[in-house]
Amino acid sequence: MPQSIKNRLESMFSKTQSTLKGDDSILEVIEPKFDKLMSGFNSEAITYCIEKYIEAELDYTTPGSRGIGRTVSIIPRLGSYFRKPLSKLSNKELNKLHCFIQDLCLRGYLDSVLYIEWPAKSDKLSNKEVLFEEWIPFIYTLNPYELDLTITGVGAWIWDLIKADTLFTLVEIHNFMRENEVVSDALFKKIERKLSGDKINLILDYYTIAGFSLRAIEEGYY
Repeated sequence: MPQSIKNRLESMFSKTQSTLKGDDSILEVIEPKFDKLMSGFNSEAITYCIEKYIEAELDYTTPGSRGIGRTVSIIPRLGSYFRKPLSKLSNKELNKLHCFIQDLCLRGYLDSVLYIEWPAKSDKLSNKEVLFEEWIPFIYTLNPYELDLTITGVGAWIWDLIKADTLFTLVEIHNFMRENEVVSDALFKKIERKLSGDKINLILDYYTIAGFSLRAIEEGYY
């Protein structure tokens, strides 16, 4: 089974601290935020939401390309886009892919906690079923490149930060896909060149957006 959500967040934040070592002005802001998150972390609800979402994304048996939260199939679920290759993976390999996607979701969630003060529009959500129901429609209706976060003093740079934070995981996923023949060498080269409209990068980008938006909904931004 994938490592616990709380342990993964603690590990991620430890790496963030190491990366920002010496930059006391930022650490003084984000360390109290992380401590506050951990002191009241709703592990049951966050785990429920992320795990249910990932399980749906890895579903390669259900017909159609839509997944949870999608009203159209422009961004297909991963399991439908790689239906045949995923069906050939072992449980161990699928579990590894699950962990990669979990990391992308959690990275978005963590950066949302550390760098955003979400202005609450409704009550904060702690019930796992309600949180999931409110969160899912928000994932694919949120365009991160158009979202105005200037009211929080953050601005557009948050997306550059998230891209940098997820780069290593994305490289690991791409290598995993090539090594396990989920993608062909020809398709892998296209991914490396980052051609516009590449479905794979689009699918993966939204896993981070999913985590980012989960925190927003949890805080009452809906």
